[in-house]
Amino acid sequence: MRARTSLSILSLLLAASPTVAQSGARSWLADKELWEARLAEAEMVSKDAVGSGVTHPERVSLRADGVDFAAVFKPIARGRHGGFFESYESEVAAYRLDGLLGLEMVPPTVVRRIGGDLGSLQLWVEDCAPYKSLQGKVPQTSAFSHQISRMKMFDNLISNADRNSGNFLLDQQWNVVLIDHSRAFLERKKLFEGSKLPAQYDRRLVERLRTLERAELDDALGELLRDGQIAAILFRRDRILEHLAGLVASRGEAAVLFDP
Repeated sequence: MRARTSLSILSLLLAASPTVAQSGARSWLADKELWEARLAEAEMVSKDAVGSGVTHPERVSLRADGVDFAAVFKPIARGRHGGFFESYESEVAAYRLDGLLGLEMVPPTVVRRIGGDLGSLQLWVEDCAPYKSLQGKVPQTSAFSHQISRMKMFDNLISNADRNSGNFLLDQQWNVVLIDHSRAFLERKKLFEGSKLPAQYDRRLVERLRTLERAELDDALGELLRDGQIAAILFRRDRILEHLAGLVASRGEAAVLFDP
């Protein structure tokens, strides 16, 4: 795990000489394509072990457009590692699916070769801390609760059983940042149970789920996931919508659906 931060796009665009990008709440959203290009093409300055994480991620220092920034590199070959199916492709697929849904919680992530290894390279977001270190300080608001609901819906959609209190971050504005998806996108068809299922659903995300088509998943994820993995996304989508319909029938739409 690592502590990470959003970066100020404005300060990057105005930078005239090498500088460290400044912090700000999920500001990669201001120009995702810029960050994708920087991650793919930036000059590597140095590389060091993160020091934690079972997949032995590496922190890569990069420089592009006169801006210094960092990313986390995971060269995880597709297969079983320590009893779990993992791949770097799942990290990239999580970012791309986040984009298709308009979730806006997964930092920019690309495929890149570092040295002789091919892996996922994800923007390192500064000024964040793992949820587990802040549990007693988190605001008890509907806004924060809604973020957790979105996260749980996403994890069910991608079959990510590895979400724990150390596998998502909070920035200084209490925005949730989702990381560590190497174990996601199994071909499992069942949803999770109990507290891993959201009790409420974002109306906008639900409507986007309803319109999700196989063709757009193939276009975005086809080079990263196998056919069965993509088919399982849509199968779980249908199960999510069925579960939601049951909740609405028993509790009423106003108690189950919320607007952003």
